[in-house]
Amino acid sequence: MSGNETRIKRHGESGGGEGLDDISTQILRDKSNQVVGKLTVVEGPGAGNSVSIFSGTNQIGRGEDMRVQINFGDDTISRQQHAVITYDPKQPEVRVYDGGKPGGLWINGTRVTADQAVKFGDLIKLGETTLKLEQP
Repeated sequence: MSGNETRIKRHGESGGGEGLDDISTQILRDKSNQVVGKLTVVEGPGAGNSVSIFSGTNQIGRGEDMRVQINFGDDTISRQQHAVITYDPKQPEVRVYDGGKPGGLWINGTRVTADQAVKFGDLIKLGETTLKLEQP
């Protein structure tokens, strides 16, 4: 393998999965803090605030230990891994994974229960907060 690469696997499986409760994350080669996008709050608490998305795996939640912390006053966003966004520079592709938390994950108004590719301009809703995926 060359370059940065991120794989997400369900325990005992070689492919991706639905939800994240039983998925172990393997970061095969990615220690990069390269910013590849940002999430801007367009509706809900914290409207106007932005957070960076990095190459590799981005765990999203309110907790301080999340790579992407979204803690602008929406307690319906889980502290731990409400969702995960990954960026694979080889594709290049941004994918969003539902963390299986109450309130769920919505992309452009559609409930998402498995992983899904997203593009810049898409709206991602976690809890009562709507975020827009934008270029850095």
